[in-house]
Amino acid sequence: MKRLLSILFAAIPMLAMAQGVTDVKLEAAGELSKHIGDSVKFKITELKISGPMNGTDIKLLQQIVNRTKAKEKEGETIVTSVDLSGAVITEGKDGMKTKENELPAGLFSGAKMLKKVVLPTGTTLIGKDCFLNCASLNGITLPETVTELGNGAFENCTSLSAITLPASLRAMGNNVFEGCKTLTSITIPADIRALPNDAFKDCEVLSTVNLPEGLNAIGSEAFQNCKSLTSITLPDGTFELGNSVFSKCTALSNIKMTGVEKIGMQCFEDCKSLSEVTLERLGKLGTGAFRNCTSLTTINIQGALDDINPYTFSGCSSLTSIKLPDGVKIIGNHAFTGCKSLSAITIPDAVQKINDAAFMECTSLREITLPQMLKNLGDKAFQGCSSLENVAIKGFIDEIETNVFQNCKSLKKIELPSSVKRIGDNAFKGCAMLSDINLPVVLKTIENAAFENCSSLESLVLPVGVEDLGGDAFKDCLRLTTIELSVSMKKIGGSAFQNCKSLREVILNSPAPPKVSRDSFKGAHPAFVIPKGSMSIYIADKTWSKFTGFREKN
Repeated sequence: MKRLLSILFAAIPMLAMAQGVTDVKLEAAGELSKHIGDSVKFKITELKISGPMNGTDIKLLQQIVNRTKAKEKEGETIVTSVDLSGAVITEGKDGMKTKENELPAGLFSGAKMLKKVVLPTGTTLIGKDCFLNCASLNGITLPETVTELGNGAFENCTSLSAITLPASLRAMGNNVFEGCKTLTSITIPADIRALPNDAFKDCEVLSTVNLPEGLNAIGSEAFQNCKSLTSITLPDGTFELGNSVFSKCTALSNIKMTGVEKIGMQCFEDCKSLSEVTLERLGKLGTGAFRNCTSLTTINIQGALDDINPYTFSGCSSLTSIKLPDGVKIIGNHAFTGCKSLSAITIPDAVQKINDAAFMECTSLREITLPQMLKNLGDKAFQGCSSLENVAIKGFIDEIETNVFQNCKSLKKIELPSSVKRIGDNAFKGCAMLSDINLPVVLKTIENAAFENCSSLESLVLPVGVEDLGGDAFKDCLRLTTIELSVSMKKIGGSAFQNCKSLREVILNSPAPPKVSRDSFKGAHPAFVIPKGSMSIYIADKTWSKFTGFREKN
């Protein structure tokens, strides 16, 4: 009898059930299926495995752990705890390819009910997506041997509130903790030189981040949408921030980044609590870097910065003060659009281009001096700057572009450079206070609605070279009493002086009547002073003959 019992015990696999824990001890790799048969593999809640494991064992482990549904009527359960502390992963190609002491990619991916995992003590690498979407995982300890975390290793582990990264860690992959919505704090080990892209993206309650002194760079979107992060100190050696690193960190009010040289696109976009920024070594500032930072009041930028890129400070509605580096050459499209509190700014002498809508809707800006190096002033550059009173343009620009000063309702005086040949559509439209403007001698064209509704203009003499006056050019200039047109005038556009009710005198210096529309002077009843001896020519013109009040010069 004793011999028979010995034979029976020897035939029983080394599998123990103690207090609900299935404990498997492997003597050799590839034997897990001998210990956990089909009849029991889906009836395990807590699993502990020790001994060598190869790819065949790992594949079976996945089948057991990664299920999300159980047939309860058949006694099935879902695994919630795995202890591999005594396991050793061996290298091989059986079942799936494995490497020594490395957790394979996607090992527990999608195991939504898995709550606790103890890793093999010699683990060196946690593979790509290893714990991806393990939504219930709330307890895991990384061995001190771990040197690398793969891409997405813990992505969307939404119950993971705490994790300690071992001092041995050397590298972290993209998206490593993305979507860990309950993670509250993290300390990055000393040997990490760069944080990867999306590392902590959407970690919505992450409030404490400790970065190592040796950190050089932070990848794109690394902390995007970390809504509970209020402050962070970047080491002096951190010189590069990728795109959207802190975008949508709506509680971030304080950041120290004295060593940063490169800031990527949208890096701080929608950081609505950020109030002050100092950058001491900046060489590159990406598009939209501080866009919609609505609490930002002060910016001090030093360094070798050449460009203020498009939308960099757009929507910074509380910005009152900014110091730009002396070397800035270009201010990009919409760079300061909507900076409604900005009352003054010094444009560096090196600036050559101010692009489209650069200062549009800066409604507190009162005066501006544009430097001698300026060669291009873009469309809508100062459109809607309703408090702007004085503008001095020192640079040699050829054109005042479309809508540049439209609706600058407080603009009283502007000094145009002698090089301006064209004033574009709507350039000064709605500048109701404009009463003093010098028109350069080389000016040739005044385009449509260029001075429409400039209701404080009283008199103008157009330079000798002006050939074309656009439609609506001076429409609704209610105080305009006299205007002298050039000897070169060839065309007066439709409604050019419509509703100029105070217009008493129009001096025409061209012996040959310029082209005119019947509504060019609609609502106005001026006298037309024409060159001596030209009466018959004007009266004979089909359109001019419809007007009255002609008299020749003495």
